[in-house]
Amino acid sequence: MKTLFIAIFACFMFHSVGAQTPAKAINTVANINANNNNVNNNQNNVGPYLKAKKDNITFEGILNLQLMNQPLGIKFDEIKVRYFISEKRAYRGRGMITMSSINKTITGDKDESAKIYETNQSFTLGGGVEQHIKSKNDLSPYWGVELVFSIRSKTVNGTNTDDASTYKKGFIYNSSITQQGVYAGGIVGLDYYINSNFYLGTEIRYGYESVSLGNLDKSILSPTGTLTTGESLGTNSSLALTYTNGIRLGYKF
Repeated sequence: MKTLFIAIFACFMFHSVGAQTPAKAINTVANINANNNNVNNNQNNVGPYLKAKKDNITFEGILNLQLMNQPLGIKFDEIKVRYFISEKRAYRGRGMITMSSINKTITGDKDESAKIYETNQSFTLGGGVEQHIKSKNDLSPYWGVELVFSIRSKTVNGTNTDDASTYKKGFIYNSSITQQGVYAGGIVGLDYYINSNFYLGTEIRYGYESVSLGNLDKSILSPTGTLTTGESLGTNSSLALTYTNGIRLGYKF
């Protein structure tokens, strides 16, 4: 009877040890796979990082930090939108519409004055491609190329002046000009994601711009008659480095 008890106890211990060994091996393999997945996720720039990934859209404006003449806030004179086709590549488009007007008074003889009204308009539209550099944090450096078209116009109307800068009694001055330009160049920038939605960024552009200065059309009405003139201003081309004016504040959808 004692021999039978010893045999049963030995079989029980053998099966217990045999049943636990595969479980330990399975856990070991699972831990190895989990560690490998974590390494791959970090290398592929996924996981806890906040920066944009595939199918994300970003929308941004310029953060205005001037506290003297202008209040703290966001200016949307220029708007940039990006669509990420992957973590590393995005298509971008940017545009700007500005309109301004200026009233000037030039004092003449005997308390008389020239009144001048000037209006300026500009429209810019462009697009390009960005290549983002892989990094293991919430910084997203990138480089790319873009092509941009622009149109600018200016009109000036004045009374008691024949050149919009000096007083001349009895004259009426009118002028208009339209300019067109094209820009092609490279871009280098950096985004830093504050949280899962908002980011700050800066950008430098270097490229070639050609601007057709257009024709300056003037009409000058004198007390004795009307003089109309037209002047071709030619073309201006330049290759220059440009820094985006201000820090960009963006939102990721």
